[in-house]
Amino acid sequence: MKTLKIHLTIFTCFFLTLFAAMSSPHKGLDAKVDSLLRAHYGAEGPGGAIAVISSEGVVLKKSFGMMNLEKNLKVNEHTLFDIASVAKQFTSFAILMLEQKGQLDLDVDIRRYIPELSPYDHEVTVRHLMHHTSGVPSTDVLRLIAGLSLDETWTQQQEIEILRSYPHLNFPPNSEYLYSNGGYSLLATIIERVTGQRFDDFMQQQIFAPMNMNSSLVLTELPADSTLFAVGYKKEENGYLPFSSMNDFSYGGGNIYASIDDMIQWSGNILNPTLQNPAFFDRIQEPQHILENGDTIIYTNGFYARTYKGLLMTDHSGGVPGFRSLLMYFPSEQTIIVYLGNVENNTFRSLCNAIAEMMFGEKFVEKPVAQRVAVEYDVEEVKRLEGNYRLPDGMELGFQLDKDTFWVVVPGGERFQLFAERENHFFLKAFDAQCTFIITKDGVADNMIWHQGGSDHEARRVTEAVPFMEEEKVFLTGTYKPEGLDAQYRIVYDNDILTLYLPETFSKYLGFGKSEMSHINGDSFYLQWLGVIELTRDEKGRIDGFVLLNLGRLRNVPFARI
Repeated sequence: MKTLKIHLTIFTCFFLTLFAAMSSPHKGLDAKVDSLLRAHYGAEGPGGAIAVISSEGVVLKKSFGMMNLEKNLKVNEHTLFDIASVAKQFTSFAILMLEQKGQLDLDVDIRRYIPELSPYDHEVTVRHLMHHTSGVPSTDVLRLIAGLSLDETWTQQQEIEILRSYPHLNFPPNSEYLYSNGGYSLLATIIERVTGQRFDDFMQQQIFAPMNMNSSLVLTELPADSTLFAVGYKKEENGYLPFSSMNDFSYGGGNIYASIDDMIQWSGNILNPTLQNPAFFDRIQEPQHILENGDTIIYTNGFYARTYKGLLMTDHSGGVPGFRSLLMYFPSEQTIIVYLGNVENNTFRSLCNAIAEMMFGEKFVEKPVAQRVAVEYDVEEVKRLEGNYRLPDGMELGFQLDKDTFWVVVPGGERFQLFAERENHFFLKAFDAQCTFIITKDGVADNMIWHQGGSDHEARRVTEAVPFMEEEKVFLTGTYKPEGLDAQYRIVYDNDILTLYLPETFSKYLGFGKSEMSHINGDSFYLQWLGVIELTRDEKGRIDGFVLLNLGRLRNVPFARI
């Protein structure tokens, strides 16, 4: 059996190499991609590998740049890259494989598989984790809040322990979508509990080996031989700085290393499945998951299923220090584009988009961008819109007329001019955002909807301005601790300014170690760079803590006064 497997592997590699050498049906693609790579990457700097795979085989495969500048090693088809969050599709594949075998249920409470987790206020299911609708916090931000260094060794055991220690959800499950690396770490541990195998062993035996992904691995410890591993870099003023670290050994949401040849094999299995898992292939091509409010989200089982210029596209990117990755799948064209790179940049997606344009750009449909036109507005009508409106994350936006010019004022005092587009609807020219005021039958603007980034956020008018007394500012000073986490935060009142002092992790990784607090209304304060906090009080009305409302992938973090 071993001999047969070896021969099959050799044949597969030979076939792929032969097919790549054949004349491409996309005339001139090879030369055009070479030109793109020269424009984006220098021959002497870090680079990567890129491949185009169709249902018939490999259309294009290229390696470029250096995998290790210090040792003067070039990238080749065997170079291993950290594929970062592209790993999530492998974890989803494994989960659905076990579901089809009847070994796990997607719709039971995850504590059936991980009973040591602290009880949440709501039931969280495996399906919720897979679609980032669980409310489970993302551990990258959780570690920052906990004051834990991102440069020290981090294991899967520590990953699960921090989730166990922090028993709070960002929101009730399936009420929202919010990306969570922590959720995928839990999925990997569920795989281990169900199979009785370590995650890396299971992936090797059940997925990597059967698909001839011969060099792929889940990194759970430092490799004995690192010669095939690319070093990650970031661009500095005077060159490139090594920026990758191999000290994070948690898995499920990332930490898979693969070569471009491995990703070609994986892509071939998506296009022409040999490792049967129909639930996976059926569920990644179009949006599947529906929230409680009836909205369908575009995240589906480790991919984003969306439309790009009129064509269905399923994709997922990945980014960790020093590495970027992307897999783009166009189901109607039965074509996949894969990028693996060992340098931080923002051009890898545009590079892959350009290759897609070369291949089937004639099928793309460009939507014309409608130019917004400002119209005159009735100043007296706009006066009734003035006031403060509170967004769901606690932030208040102020709207004011100044010499017949309408402005929106953001926390911190910066203001931007608003232009009328139609009655009660305004837009900004400073950045892409709009707002719509909702007028009641009585002619009062009770609500405002803020439109930005493809999302609508409803805000309620603030009817009363409640001051915060001087003596309470003094009482607010002290030390606070995030619930379940071992870190300390200090609030200091000096020269009429309240300042929150943060753990060292903030200055080290984000560049700031303190945040000035600006009063919004009542017990609400705006923190520079951190958003809004709400003070909490005991039964006697004394301040006993605060809640940090929104840190992106982490919300409603409770802090208790020490």
